[in-house]
Amino acid sequence: NSESQLTEITQLFSGQTLKGLDWVSVIQPMTAPKPFVEPLTSGFRRTPVLQIGADVFCDTLAIAMELDRRAGEPAALPEASAAEIHIHATWAERVLMWPTARYVTALNAERLGADFFADRAAMRGHAPPGAEELRHVPPHDRAQLQLMLGWLEGLLADGRDWLLGGAPNLGDFAVYQRLWWLQAFDGRAGDVLEGRVATATWMARIAANGHGRRREATPEAALAAARAAEPRPLAPAGDGLEGRRVEIGTEDFAPDPVQGRVVRATAETITLAREDDRVGRVQVHFPRLGYRVREMAG
Repeated sequence: NSESQLTEITQLFSGQTLKGLDWVSVIQPMTAPKPFVEPLTSGFRRTPVLQIGADVFCDTLAIAMELDRRAGEPAALPEASAAEIHIHATWAERVLMWPTARYVTALNAERLGADFFADRAAMRGHAPPGAEELRHVPPHDRAQLQLMLGWLEGLLADGRDWLLGGAPNLGDFAVYQRLWWLQAFDGRAGDVLEGRVATATWMARIAANGHGRRREATPEAALAAARAAEPRPLAPAGDGLEGRRVEIGTEDFAPDPVQGRVVRATAETITLAREDDRVGRVQVHFPRLGYRVREMAG
């Protein structure tokens, strides 16, 4: 039966993390202000961010690329299948994300509280939703989720272990994160996953991978680590933006523009140098996908 199958999968894959890395977790507030993140990112407040000394990587995509560069195989974005992986991850984070977020938050409005909705509304530039508006959200988004989760179930129905068959990658993790969110808050929004056996099996396989070797640190320790380090040297890539002062913000919500001087720019990434009184000189790295770059006068 499905329950014994999920138990077997959990036992088989338990502890087999993709890269098996040691890492340090710093917990940040869910809503603004985030006083221990902003000195590192110059105001960018979306999570996650990866800090390695005085280099800060914003957005999951930039993080995955940097971990592949540093930690090698197995890769989150193996070159041979990178195009398909980007399609899966971008769909998860820019299409599947919205009905998932609306469905979960509307069904758990009383747990999240008014401050959460005010913060998220400010990120998107509109007024917080009222109680009546929240009541009308779930039926629409439930229908949208049922449609898209049907696509996922169909994709996995052939018995493949991972979305591309051979090994887990960034696409698997990006899609899983959206479905994990449906199971938060005691699974109140998890009804849309019921009966999807192939999806549940795939989710159990990913969950059994665990989180690597994780330990906690204080936000103050993260700032001290940046202050004690120097950003890694980067050779220019020849992009016309290098050396210029620019502002970078997201295309969708929480633009939180970051200003700095371009150290390196490629088709996939862009890195800014900036100074902050609390951490000294840092380099902030962004992916180009999903971010607007505007050159500043002077």
